Amino acid sequence: MAEPKFHLEVTTQSVYVRLDASAQSGKTRLTVLASFVGLTVLGMCALLFLPGKNGNPSRWHDLSTSPPGSADFVFPLLLMLSFPVLMLFGTKRYVKLAFPSDETFRADRSTLSVSRVRWLDVHSENWNTRSFSLTAVRDMRFQSIVNLKGGSIYGLRFVADGKTQRVLPGLKPRDAETILKALKSFGADVPDDLVLQRKLKEDLST
Repeated sequence: MAEPKFHLEVTTQSVYVRLDASAQSGKTRLTVLASFVGLTVLGMCALLFLPGKNGNPSRWHDLSTSPPGSADFVFPLLLMLSFPVLMLFGTKRYVKLAFPSDETFRADRSTLSVSRVRWLDVHSENWNTRSFSLTAVRDMRFQSIVNLKGGSIYGLRFVADGKTQRVLPGLKPRDAETILKALKSFGADVPDDLVLQRKLKEDLST
């Protein structure tokens, strides 16, 4: 994940944060998507064509030589169809947050709004915006917003409209502290954040 750039404007009446993902342009995201597709194809080929343990034939052999409807035909077929689906659901959130598009986060004493460029928008022209009443926002914290073996990505996480919202991937603890203090002064539900305090201490010790 390339280092994202954040621009903060915090006053006594409002908070504005912009995630500038220009270093990770739409073309970069397309490259990541192409790499993901390539890895998925390679994984499917390995599952189908590599021989089994103890010299057993490959699943492709079972699929190509077994009659339709038999267990030796149905199992490899289901495996082939389910593998890309499992890959997609297992890594979609991580990929989108590790290589984010531009995003803005705005809040005042009544409303919180999050706008984000559509992930595959190469020219960063189409924005999707979600707005919430600040009184409806619950449990605003600085936490890991996505995990994958080998790393975690931190940002702000809160609950609104009955769903967990994850925003500002790559946010630094010190910036998060500034944002959360302002939101708490506006009356937002910002509980004591032990994760943030731990991350702030880690930053001081490095």
